[in-house]
Amino acid sequence: MIDKKLLLEISALKLAGKIEKLNDEQMNQYEQLLVSFIEGFPESEQKIKDAVEAKNKESTAALLEEMCATLEKIQAIDLASECREFINALKNFDYEQEKIEAFVTVFLGSAAMLSIDIQMAKYLEKKTQTAFIAKKNEAVPKKNPDEKTILAVDDAAISLTMLKKSLQGEPYKLVCVNSGESALQFLKTNDPDLFILDIEMPKMNGYELAERIKENGHEAPIIFLTGNATKRYLMRAIQAGASDFIVKPIDKKYLTYKIYKHLFLQNA
Repeated sequence: MIDKKLLLEISALKLAGKIEKLNDEQMNQYEQLLVSFIEGFPESEQKIKDAVEAKNKESTAALLEEMCATLEKIQAIDLASECREFINALKNFDYEQEKIEAFVTVFLGSAAMLSIDIQMAKYLEKKTQTAFIAKKNEAVPKKNPDEKTILAVDDAAISLTMLKKSLQGEPYKLVCVNSGESALQFLKTNDPDLFILDIEMPKMNGYELAERIKENGHEAPIIFLTGNATKRYLMRAIQAGASDFIVKPIDKKYLTYKIYKHLFLQNA
């Protein structure tokens, strides 16, 4: 059974004052709802993307409605409310395709991050779980970064550009390379404080690189960039040493929080 305290730390789930009152049977039923959400999300996500690509507004609205109902059942109230507002507007106004695509991209990214946070709470070892649950709204303490270094590895130049743009002005050094081989070369003479690794890369994927990083004695946290929220991907990443995940496309506020969490909050 998932620890109630860990679920309370997932900010997208509005459980305060509710989950504490659930008995074991009710908690089991709620956990089944969570499992149903995370297992069904990849298929639902793809159906919504297909409907948007086909420019089928009726189908898009219907599929979003189904996901809203699921989100409400698991108490992701704010996310469901945002979705319902969009659905109502979509039904009543002639929205441009670009606006529909923009909303769906952001919405599905938030839902994917929720799925990942739930899976992290469920599948990580209990002794490490608490440090890995995202709390987007928690205040970040102001601390001297002491020239912290982050190594980002992604074969896609646009992803590295987005990282640089999102972290512009932040008080640490971001080093970007485009392959696992280049990362390992950098690590011969450097020991970063944090790694951000893309999973899907040629020659050496993110899982393999993470394993090499650990084998070479580097102990810094590893955050994986992923566009896939399936259990198979997450379990493979956890086995490779993942500390956390960021869903593509990158959300600046979420990315900034995740970095501060692993550079500073864990040892606060």
